[in-house]
Amino acid sequence: MATILQIGAGGVGGVVAHKMAMNRDVFSKIILASRTLSKCRAIADSIRAKGLGEIEIDEVNADNVESVVALIEKYRPKLVVNVALPYQDLTIMEACLRTRTHYLDTANYEHPDSAHFEYKEQWAYDTRYKEAGIFALLGSGFDPGVTNVFCAYAQKHYFDAIYSIDILDCNAGDHGYAFATNFNPEINLREVSSKARYWVARSACGDFLGSAADTSLQRMSNTPHSLTSHNPKNSSTTLEHEAQSLESQTDSATSLVSQTDLNLNPDLQQDTIYRKFEREEKHFKLESNTQNLSNESYAGGQWRDIAPLALMKEWDYPEVGVKNSYLLYHEELESLIRNIKGLKRIRFFMTFGESYLTHMKVLENIGFLRIDEVSHKSGKIVPIEVLKTLLPDPASLASRTKGKTNIGCYMRGIKDGKERTIYIYNVCEHEKCFKEVNAQGVSYTTGVPAMIGAKLIVEGKWGVGAKNSSLAQDTRILESYNAERLEINKDMPKGGEYQGIDNALELQKQRGRQASIAQMSDKLSDLSLQAEFQGSGVWNMEQNDPDPFMCELNKQGLPYVVLEIESSGDFKVLEDGRKLGE
Repeated sequence: MATILQIGAGGVGGVVAHKMAMNRDVFSKIILASRTLSKCRAIADSIRAKGLGEIEIDEVNADNVESVVALIEKYRPKLVVNVALPYQDLTIMEACLRTRTHYLDTANYEHPDSAHFEYKEQWAYDTRYKEAGIFALLGSGFDPGVTNVFCAYAQKHYFDAIYSIDILDCNAGDHGYAFATNFNPEINLREVSSKARYWVARSACGDFLGSAADTSLQRMSNTPHSLTSHNPKNSSTTLEHEAQSLESQTDSATSLVSQTDLNLNPDLQQDTIYRKFEREEKHFKLESNTQNLSNESYAGGQWRDIAPLALMKEWDYPEVGVKNSYLLYHEELESLIRNIKGLKRIRFFMTFGESYLTHMKVLENIGFLRIDEVSHKSGKIVPIEVLKTLLPDPASLASRTKGKTNIGCYMRGIKDGKERTIYIYNVCEHEKCFKEVNAQGVSYTTGVPAMIGAKLIVEGKWGVGAKNSSLAQDTRILESYNAERLEINKDMPKGGEYQGIDNALELQKQRGRQASIAQMSDKLSDLSLQAEFQGSGVWNMEQNDPDPFMCELNKQGLPYVVLEIESSGDFKVLEDGRKLGE
């Protein structure tokens, strides 16, 4: 049906290529390109050995726009699937813009010289992509990606408004080494060692603080219903007022977390593992790491920064068990805040064992997590790049890794005037992933959603010309601007002012194309004009209809489960995609 160009041949890239080869009715021609041709060849050989046919391979320097443009022009694909490094997102997006080619990635842009990642620089492409009539899908991995779709699906089917979201990422796999990372070590360690942050709405501060004072609402046990309850109708106290009254208070246990943040997160506790070897003074200064803690206004609320790995909770993951889950910052929070109705608080958690945390703290203390250049003999080195060289290649862990992952979204909100709690998750087994596509579960859970996103674009279910592709949020309105969305977007960079509004045809008219359109009116109907431009621009996962994506999860190896958690702690299964394969 379509020619696809995939850039990136790491662990995730191998999964994407294998899964596309398994869906040949959609992906009729697959080109896999990377800086290292031998990696492409190994993936192509594996696909052939599994009886999945042939793919073409090629070389590309994804750091260079002209190199990517030349590759796109050589093959003229319908879509470029970017599973290279997040440092290369803007380069590949620019190449797609110049060649008017649809784009998809799995992680947002990260500047190579700063441990900081956000969507703004990609959102800035929105107007230009609309003018070009092309579609960019950001973050089509698992988190971000599937987690965004879980939230959109819950919003569409289970809530009138969602008040709180906790995204919970657990990898309970064991690769047998004392210390290794399951994906690119540099990206992984930069992410984990950066400051954590969560978001609260201004109107919500009193709600969460009020619940903290009610002992009947404290964390009950290490079960999936352990998120502290709150009543969004109890208080109108603003975040700024609470911050002024509580920020100066200190907690006797630590100076890392303010009393305000402890009160806003009464279900969390302070870490005692990673901080065991904490020292205020270091023999070096992390000037390039963004570790300065601050509280920043954002989208009608506030980002609240927390020291890395300072807060955690115990969570009982279905089919995995109780794991220490640490508050982190993750990019899907940035877009979900703008697209989920009624949101008052959103957080992200990831599990880490004591061995991992202890090793990582030692590496941090001696300077191995630095991302700036340091002098070494007669030259310069970047410590974290040296560490990446020393650690095992994540792809080599696939055959060694045993156990499961569990990633999901725990959401509280209201439906038909009644409060409810919904937990949507997926469990993935490392051994089954290796048997199917020669990868461990972390690569699999990222690669499969990338293929699904590409499949929906090729099939016309998402993207340009897609029918019924918007959520019922009144945020994608053809030929009109949504006042509420424009207010949300007032902090957007130039070019991102209309992100989330499907106004590509209107932009074409504004830029003088109406005359040429009028001249062609005898050949083109209004419907064909809309199909040419409708749906173009830069979009996040949750801004598309979640239903076809959720359906594909069950078909493609990542079935989901929907639980409703009762106030008593009991739960009932509302959906179980695993039964579809029985």
